[in-house]
Amino acid sequence: MKTALAAFIAATALSACAAPSEPTLGGDRDAHGCIGSAGYSWSALKQTCVQAWQAADLKLDDPANSTLAVYVIFSEDKAQAEIFAADVPQNTLLEAVKGGYASRDGKVRLMRENQQWRLIK
Repeated sequence: MKTALAAFIAATALSACAAPSEPTLGGDRDAHGCIGSAGYSWSALKQTCVQAWQAADLKLDDPANSTLAVYVIFSEDKAQAEIFAADVPQNTLLEAVKGGYASRDGKVRLMRENQQWRLIK
């Protein structure tokens, strides 16, 4: 009985010494120091880490997938807009044009039509 109890205590003590193999929460910082697991990503417009859903000035349904959202942050002077969406490259900045905003290559546009915003990709 004493031998079994001693073996059980020894096994428990040794298993408690094993190092955890899971990464530490918050240890997934990107090149800018943003913690992705906490929902932070880099905003080129704000020059800081943001949670897009909290910092967004505008929230839209993704036109390609209505179960996803698109978040838009406008610059203070409204000359630029930054898009956060699943299928849009990170840090996509749009410049103000007549009727809305457009990326420099013209592939992504945010247009205001009939008092509503619409994303065109």
